[in-house]
Amino acid sequence: MEQVVKDGLNFILGAVTTVKTETESAISKLNSEFQTLAAKGAKDQSETSVNLRKYLQEGISQLEALAGKVNSTVAEAKEKVASVTTKA
Repeated sequence: MEQVVKDGLNFILGAVTTVKTETESAISKLNSEFQTLAAKGAKDQSETSVNLRKYLQEGISQLEALAGKVNSTVAEAKEKVASVTTKA
């Protein structure tokens, strides 16, 4: 019985180690491929790519501005709620 428990534990440890190793390898490979594709994209200076980068940057800027406004509105609302609940 004791040997079965040891074998079971060793199996679990081996499986965890294998999963960890395979996951690290997959993440490393994915990161490497991402970097390769990013470098290829950075080299692409076609009119389409330049325009796409421009529009994406404008969109990101607008989203950041909107997020700033939303955060300000939420902060103001929190202050109002806090002042009302403090008075009550």
